[in-house]
Amino acid sequence: MSQILRKDVPKEKTWDLTPIFVSISAWEQSFSIVERKLDDLLAGRDTLPISSSRELLNSLNRFDDLKEKLNRTTSYAMYKFSEDESDAENQEMMGRSLSLAAKGGQVTTNFTNELLNLKKADIEKWEKEVKELNKFKRFLNRLNDIRDHTLSPGMENTLATLSETLRVPEGVFHSVTSSDIKFEPVKDKNGREFPVSLHMYMTQIETSPDTLLRRNAFQSLTNGLKKYQHTLAKSLSSEVNKNISLAKLRGYESAKDMLLQYSSADKFYAADGISSEFLEDILDTFRFELSPHMQRYARLRKRQLGLDKLLFSDVKAPLDPEFDPPISYEEAGQIITDAVGVLGPEYQNEMSRVFSERWVYRGDNVGRRMIAFGGGVHGVHGYSFYPWGGNLFDMLLLGHELGHTLHYSLSMKNQQYINNTQSHLFVEAPSTLVEQLIVNYLKNNRDDPRLNRWLNMYLMMSYHHNCVTHVLEAELLRRLYNLAENKQPLSTSIISETKGSILSEFWGDTVEIDEGAKLTWMRQPHYYMGLYPFTYSVGISASTIMASRIQEEGSNVGEQWTKVLKQGGNMGGLDLYRMAGIDMSNTNNLKKAIARVGTIVDELEDSFKLTANE
Repeated sequence: MSQILRKDVPKEKTWDLTPIFVSISAWEQSFSIVERKLDDLLAGRDTLPISSSRELLNSLNRFDDLKEKLNRTTSYAMYKFSEDESDAENQEMMGRSLSLAAKGGQVTTNFTNELLNLKKADIEKWEKEVKELNKFKRFLNRLNDIRDHTLSPGMENTLATLSETLRVPEGVFHSVTSSDIKFEPVKDKNGREFPVSLHMYMTQIETSPDTLLRRNAFQSLTNGLKKYQHTLAKSLSSEVNKNISLAKLRGYESAKDMLLQYSSADKFYAADGISSEFLEDILDTFRFELSPHMQRYARLRKRQLGLDKLLFSDVKAPLDPEFDPPISYEEAGQIITDAVGVLGPEYQNEMSRVFSERWVYRGDNVGRRMIAFGGGVHGVHGYSFYPWGGNLFDMLLLGHELGHTLHYSLSMKNQQYINNTQSHLFVEAPSTLVEQLIVNYLKNNRDDPRLNRWLNMYLMMSYHHNCVTHVLEAELLRRLYNLAENKQPLSTSIISETKGSILSEFWGDTVEIDEGAKLTWMRQPHYYMGLYPFTYSVGISASTIMASRIQEEGSNVGEQWTKVLKQGGNMGGLDLYRMAGIDMSNTNNLKKAIARVGTIVDELEDSFKLTANE
């Protein structure tokens, strides 16, 4: 890790947070105002009355404004904390921010409880009386969708009070993986010693061309994880059983149904209401139809690397390790901005602001957040966090995060705050589309066969991440929920053997599934995020289809996509896709995306054959 301190990071490598708050003191002032308003509502000194159409409109406006101010206040603290998590002032701000957010969650629960006491017919009548209520239509419609699964106000308040306790399994996972587990350092082929951590392994070592380093690090990872396997098995089992209990309490047929249709009490408007049967169709489509293409790619990797056997630690090794051309941040920004021009001038202008107005924190300093992200602040604009390394890989991953950033930025400009929680089913499409557009732009504007091959290998990495890693995570969740709902205790051995079976089924005899592979369920926080992992595969499939349509049909298709992004959370995921001209309500377009993966493998096989003949 870099030893540069936050104070030594050049200004141009930091983001400009002054559009949120000009100073810490301005943040403090906002914090006090928001906290006082929340406390007044929780103590009954203030109310959000809803006994008439005008009262409802006024209370919704006040609630929306309060939530927006809360978002601005907590986002600023989170961004400061992301810059340097070791800074005491940042830690204090973040802790206070989390407490403030918890109060905001309690106010949301109380308010939605009151709204659910209204009759659906009354709401519909008032919407006709007061047209301004239409701006909250998505929020009110989602309330109606969950009406039959909402508990009594007293029960909902109890669950809201217990929200921190209900997140203990996830908290245990993060505490163990970020603080408790220690991994032994390892040596590479030249005898140099490397430290090992989960983050370093998954972001650097896993894709290293050094086979000895990869395998040594994987073994170190396995040895460290094994010591905590029973603890993390208990936390995962608790998470699964918690959701099963909540699903029964809310009257759902299964935990999968609840997680797909309800999500959680404070994010019910992010769920897309798809059926568990459709989820299973999605998982089966990827498991059975993508598997042959990935097995072919595994065999190609084994041949190119000259390995007698392909271990699980080898499945992301680079096929052309000597090709890693550097690129400056400024040049990358220009390429990204040019590449998204097919989405129309409004989108491209917004992307140019990213680089001219410093929307990105790219410093690599002590204490910085370890995971990149793209998001934004309602009423301000988007922001992204990406420690810049300086190569093509960084440019494409930055493009991914900026796809999220611009999605949030455009939707926040055009939607009410409480309407704007992004659809889980849609949220990974805008980010992966930017990746696809950068790849297409470079292929169209660079006459370099080796670069073209590298871009294909990057796409395969992206599909591996989104359509293999995450789909198989979702498959493990499906099986664990099925086992637990059939009264099967989820012991450590059951979880690990189930994971091993899933990997063996997918990779066949092309990859050796060892003990470490079976323990990969211990490495990811996604198992504590409902069924979210499967949505990556839907998003990248849609972006694959959209990128192809833009190439074939022109910028009109791209500009329509930008109009879709402006809808934000105002529409469900399937409706957003329909507005973009893509039907994701069945598996047809998933199969087209999988066929595209097969074509890329064909091209890579031919490319390496040509190289060998030369």
